[in-house]
Amino acid sequence: MKAPKVYTISPSELSYRCDHCAHLKHNYELQNKGVSAGITGELDSIQKKYFLGDCKKIDMNLPDGEVIDPDHKNESFFSKVLYDNKKRPFRLKGKGDALIAFKDKTSGIIDYKTSKFKDKKGADYSVDLLKKIKEYTPQLHGYDLLYSNLETDKKFLTDNDRGTKQGWKKETIDRRVKEKLEKIEEIKVKKTALLGLVFVYPEDFSDDNKLNIHFSYQFKKVDFKPKKFLEELTNYFDSLHSNEVPPIPEKCKDTTNRTHCWMHNYFFDEKKLQRKNG
Repeated sequence: MKAPKVYTISPSELSYRCDHCAHLKHNYELQNKGVSAGITGELDSIQKKYFLGDCKKIDMNLPDGEVIDPDHKNESFFSKVLYDNKKRPFRLKGKGDALIAFKDKTSGIIDYKTSKFKDKKGADYSVDLLKKIKEYTPQLHGYDLLYSNLETDKKFLTDNDRGTKQGWKKETIDRRVKEKLEKIEEIKVKKTALLGLVFVYPEDFSDDNKLNIHFSYQFKKVDFKPKKFLEELTNYFDSLHSNEVPPIPEKCKDTTNRTHCWMHNYFFDEKKLQRKNG
């Protein structure tokens, strides 16, 4: 019997999930990556630096702890091989925004979202905010699973290092792997006590020969339900392991819908698909 494929997925792909796109990405290497805006990366970097240190800056009601940056040279981390509820192997690969090292030795998983969290005109925005929290909840659970099971096997890290793929010197790769292992020791999570989102949004501006944007933010705690998450993850792998491409979501067929994905309507012919194995 052929062993099941070991899919490597990113926690971020679990938010605003589309089984159709995910199946094409992981089985046929077809995906719409879009265009990355450099300014977004700069904003993310500023946010991360601002919240470092005392976690009370995020929310005064949090237990005593320190916000730490889990980033290492802007590179992703791998999890060990994990298993869903149907005993199918998989890995996680990614990097979160922040971790909180609480004084009781537990950890918090935090993600920053530059996203509207209130209506400036005073209208009730709670329903929209709850929808966003629901969409980002699987991503946070994915980061919890990743940082609780970080891969430390030297051979695996060496084989998957960027330097190995680009033909760098062995001494350089060995140093990079050593540094990564040191970072893993610093950020590994032993027990998660909190998942949370920090919504950040431009509030106002001032003009003193520079355009200074004033951002406001709001912390929202996310319910930690690892068993429910593993059930959702198993359902996700059902769609990836399926021999048939999941149907195109109805909302994506509507070209007037703001979340419409053009890839669903162009460059897709199921008869021409060639599945990638391994």
